[in-house]
Amino acid sequence: MAAASPGCGPAPYCRRHPEQTVLYQVVQQHLETYLALAQEDDWDGQRVPAYVEREFRHYLECGILAYGFARARCPDCGHDFLVAFSCKGRGLCPSCNARRMAETAAHLVDHVIPPLPVRQWVLSVPKRLRWYLEREPRAISAVLHILLRVIEAHLRRSSAASSHARLKAVSFIHRFGASLNRHVHYHCCVIDGVFEPVEEADDVPQSVRFRPAAELTPEALAAITEQVRVRVLRWFARSGLIEPDDVREMRALRAPPNRTAGSRWMPRCAWARTIAPGWSGCCAIVPAQPSRSSVWSGLTTSASSIGYPSPSVMAPRR
Repeated sequence: MAAASPGCGPAPYCRRHPEQTVLYQVVQQHLETYLALAQEDDWDGQRVPAYVEREFRHYLECGILAYGFARARCPDCGHDFLVAFSCKGRGLCPSCNARRMAETAAHLVDHVIPPLPVRQWVLSVPKRLRWYLEREPRAISAVLHILLRVIEAHLRRSSAASSHARLKAVSFIHRFGASLNRHVHYHCCVIDGVFEPVEEADDVPQSVRFRPAAELTPEALAAITEQVRVRVLRWFARSGLIEPDDVREMRALRAPPNRTAGSRWMPRCAWARTIAPGWSGCCAIVPAQPSRSSVWSGLTTSASSIGYPSPSVMAPRR
């Protein structure tokens, strides 16, 4: 439905019709059957959490005029039109997800991330640990803190900064994989360097200085991935989530010689190296510089320089 009068300048507003999409029709036709089956005692699958059911039901109301709308009117020409309410969901609705993604990206670029080199780090854990990340909030936080602490220590060493220097990062926790499977993993956009306090008054920093990190080498990345792997497994054992024998078994795994991981892990793969079976990963190729990654059995970390000639050179964002 076009919503602009012929004399108005702005582009016409066209209401979307989610009820005509394949996704909406599939959910509408099969949601009640799926929820009913999930409540049966002989159901082999897992019970549907309340927040998942709520997400589905809100999606079926998103963009439908029957569930509420706002009326907009042009004060110049008197033309009016209706705008249906949205669900503002974060898991299912393509429209709300795309809008939230665009708003978050614009906010980070305009107000959060300074014009400095940025490197993306991706962490993925083995399947035998993902079950705990799905159900244990403390495990999600602990693994993320371990990853950031190891990265921060590396950035301090590579930039010759003091122990008071801190990293700056934005982290996103993804709960599904490329095939919509359950797969909790982390994406962290980290400034490729550290911020060091320059002057202090009454133990309060008055200004900071950015110290760029040196170029990330394959040897340094291998050391980082191994530290993260050891600390994550140690935390799971100390928390009583897995047995110490299982930790020793997972730490003892090593890959056969000359085994490499290909593009089955990420379609756009620069190159990858396997350290132990099952722990695999790779990095996407970026326009400025191909990135590299270390691959291990069960835990994956990958890093890529985003849009900069060198991660150690300060340059404006593109």
